Amino acid sequence: MSGKSSLPRWIFLIDILAGICAIFFVYLMVYIEPSLAVHSSATLTTIDYIFYASFVVLTLTSIALGGDYMISKRYSRLTDISLVLRSVIIAFVLLVSSAFVLEDFIVSEFHEFSRPGILMLSISFALMLLAIRLVAHHTQVRLFSSGSWRRKMVIVGAGPQGVKVYDHLQSKNWLGVKCIGFVDQSASKSPVEGAPLLGRVEDLATVVLDQDGEEIVIALPPEDHILMEKIVNNGVRRDVKVRIIPDSFAYPYSEINIQEYDGLAMIDVKQTNLDAMHSGLKRFMDILLAIIMLIIHSPLWVITVLLIRTTSKGPALYRQTRLGKDGESFEMLKFRSMVEGAHEMRNNLKRNNEASGPIFKMKDDPRVTRTGRLLRRTSLDELPQFLNVLQGDMSIVGPRPPLPEEVGRYQSHHLKRLAVRPGVTGLWQVSGRDRRDFEEMSRLDLYYIENWSIRLDLKIILKTVPTVLRREGAY
Repeated sequence: MSGKSSLPRWIFLIDILAGICAIFFVYLMVYIEPSLAVHSSATLTTIDYIFYASFVVLTLTSIALGGDYMISKRYSRLTDISLVLRSVIIAFVLLVSSAFVLEDFIVSEFHEFSRPGILMLSISFALMLLAIRLVAHHTQVRLFSSGSWRRKMVIVGAGPQGVKVYDHLQSKNWLGVKCIGFVDQSASKSPVEGAPLLGRVEDLATVVLDQDGEEIVIALPPEDHILMEKIVNNGVRRDVKVRIIPDSFAYPYSEINIQEYDGLAMIDVKQTNLDAMHSGLKRFMDILLAIIMLIIHSPLWVITVLLIRTTSKGPALYRQTRLGKDGESFEMLKFRSMVEGAHEMRNNLKRNNEASGPIFKMKDDPRVTRTGRLLRRTSLDELPQFLNVLQGDMSIVGPRPPLPEEVGRYQSHHLKRLAVRPGVTGLWQVSGRDRRDFEEMSRLDLYYIENWSIRLDLKIILKTVPTVLRREGAY
């Protein structure tokens, strides 16, 4: 693991140690002045320590959600001060509110929380966190200035704007970026010495891979917005940061973030909120909900299997190859709702396709069995997909899982749908799946990817229940 990627992890571990030190500081103050404990024992109890540990966990969770432990983190004094103070205040308010509730309804008979203790813990922990970040910022600047830990950047566009970006970043190496070269659609040679022309725009993905590129800055003229769109949607790996010089900005992304590099403004293209921590949280939710759903619906499995096996020939479970995250293929499970050999019959029905784009859909599909029609109307045919969720191939919420032949007909901007695990449900399902054409479905999927949050997932899950009960769009 490189130093620049491990620094945020070290900061996280040091923050935990700071939390322990802050609790120990409160312990020492109570030892010196027992009246601070408030309650009769004149010392901190196990309940107090659990209470204070909860404060530390809440604060660090809020800091993590603010992106402070991300691998690509650049420590900024003003940003970090704001994030730390906001996180401490949130945790403090929650802790004090919890103290009132617990004292009134649960521990009122034998315990009272020390308000001075909570205040001392909050102030001491905040000061430690701020000191840690000031040291981290100073350390990063020194290492960047010495040429260490700098992130490799490829500049797209060898025109005047690209040269301006190169000159600015080269003269301010303490910003932590090393320009390794240019890609351009028409230039025959590099516009500057020391940074070669690495290829054409269509070679960008290969160039980034070969050169171990970590960031891309797009410095193209506004009229090249089509090229810009292709780069953002499928030009590079998801772990590569894409930035745009404002003069080039001509594409309506759902959300942007302005980053300032000592006088040079760049637009961060928001691709997905699912960093390592959020992915882990989403995966935990997936496993938990999948287990609950499988247990709740286990009686229906027996009934459904018996219905399928007694009303038509063939197995009860149907396996179909679909493409998941990063285009990896997997076997998606469903209760069989069609006659055997249905997929092979599809070519003869293409002229009756009622869907737009690369997907195939028929309201009165002759391949669907009588039992299958019931399963589809009630969405019971999709229950086995919770096994795919447990296996890690799918998520509870996500884009619709595509067939390989559908992906073969995708346009460049559709490929971003493969950036996350496909879902059992999604925005496309709760927003009128039978009334949406393929482009609308894709826009909903891209919106979900770019704006993911736990709150959005829960909202979609809650909306799925009435959608299924009303049988909307299911046939």
